[in-house]
Amino acid sequence: MRKWIPFLFLFLILSSQGYGGGFASLQLGGDARAGALGMAYTALSDDGSGSYWNPAGLVRSGEKELILSVQRWIEDVQSAFLGFGMGRANTGLGIHILHTEVSGLEYRIVPSPTPIHFFSTHELIVGISYGRIIRDNLSIGITLKSLYEKLFVEEAFGLAADFGFLYSIWDNELRVGGVLQNVGKTNLMRHEAITLPVTAKVGFAFSIPIFRNDCLFVLDGIKGVDLPYHVHTGIEYGWWNRLSIRLGYQIGYETRSITGGIGLAWDRYRLNYSYMPLHSGFGDSHRLSIGLVL
Repeated sequence: MRKWIPFLFLFLILSSQGYGGGFASLQLGGDARAGALGMAYTALSDDGSGSYWNPAGLVRSGEKELILSVQRWIEDVQSAFLGFGMGRANTGLGIHILHTEVSGLEYRIVPSPTPIHFFSTHELIVGISYGRIIRDNLSIGITLKSLYEKLFVEEAFGLAADFGFLYSIWDNELRVGGVLQNVGKTNLMRHEAITLPVTAKVGFAFSIPIFRNDCLFVLDGIKGVDLPYHVHTGIEYGWWNRLSIRLGYQIGYETRSITGGIGLAWDRYRLNYSYMPLHSGFGDSHRLSIGLVL
């Protein structure tokens, strides 16, 4: 029965139907390494950010890692991410906290040249994850998330879950992963229903040596409910496990495409940066992450 689990997950991912629209911060991503790789991280999720990307990857980490990340998205949209992941024996545990704020919103009762005052909107996501190896090369995982949103004086609460798998072959040089994210429900906000951005992803990660250093290729196929298919891809080349250069590309979007970044590692410390230019006058997105292997 177990050998059919990845195919069952794949079927659920490709055929999932649900709701979409609210809690946009659920799709902002976690750390800067993933951001530089075009956010193609479904099959690579084995570090402190694994609780966000794919809980099945947590068990593959083999160490404890803490990640703190800050991001400036567009205009006045800013977010902060805190993630922790660990793998031990046949299990993996993780937690992540994602807070997003949009400031400088104008409040008016009637049309006027100046607003009455300014206000902000906040979203807070807290997730707890569990992963387990069920065969030597197959792991599965689940993330349970609490959701909170405040818009002016209105509030909304909700619960959601992610379900993932990770399958590795060729001594972990090739990984295949899948995740179904944001399956859940919220209460009403001022008598209006909030629908979550249910998202299905299938990803691949492949590592080969080039000039005595590892070169990593990643690819994600992404489908949001009532949204077209998107493809995220990325490449990472590292020198002696100290310096990494990354490039990514996202296909199917009107406002974004190319991504890039750099990573530094020394002893127990990790420093990553990602950059993504946005089209149509939206500006640029910057993300900085600091990681610590405990």
